[in-house]
Amino acid sequence: MIGLDDVSKTFSRTWDSISSGWNHLIHRASNALTRFHSKEENGDNPADVTRWGLLSADIFDDNDKVVVNIEAPGMLEADFDISVIDNVLYVKGEKQFTRENTEGNYTVKERAFGHFERVILLDYEVDPETARATYKQGVLRVEIKKSEKHKRRKIEVN
Repeated sequence: MIGLDDVSKTFSRTWDSISSGWNHLIHRASNALTRFHSKEENGDNPADVTRWGLLSADIFDDNDKVVVNIEAPGMLEADFDISVIDNVLYVKGEKQFTRENTEGNYTVKERAFGHFERVILLDYEVDPETARATYKQGVLRVEIKKSEKHKRRKIEVN
C-alpha cells in the first residue's frame, strides 16, 4: 500500500522537475521574448491580441566575423530595419497581419504582429560598415566582421 509519505515525495520530485524545466525555459528564452506594438490601440487590430512573441537568435563566433541568425517567419526583406551601433545589433521591423478571407472567428491566436525591436549585444568590437544581412526561409542572417584586435589567429607551437 502506498503511504501518504510516498505520495508526498513523488509529488515533491515532480514539482522540482517542473520547476527546474520552467526556470531553464525562462532563462533560455528571456532574450528572445520580444514586445510587439501595434499602430492602432482600439482593439480592432489583431496585433493587439498578442503583444509578445519570440524572435529566437543564434550568435556564432567565427574567426573573423560574428554571425547572428534570428527566426522571424512571415516577413519580407523590406520589413526589416537593421543597424549596428557601438557593438550592438538593432533589428527593428514590422510583422504584418493578413486577415483570412473566410467567415468565422479565431479560436486560438498565438502569433504576434506589429512593430518590434530586438537588441543584441555583441561580445566583440565589430566594424559596422561590413555588416551584411540576408533573409531566407524565415531566418534573418546578419554577418559583421570583427575588428582586427578581436579576430582569432592560430598560434603555431615551435
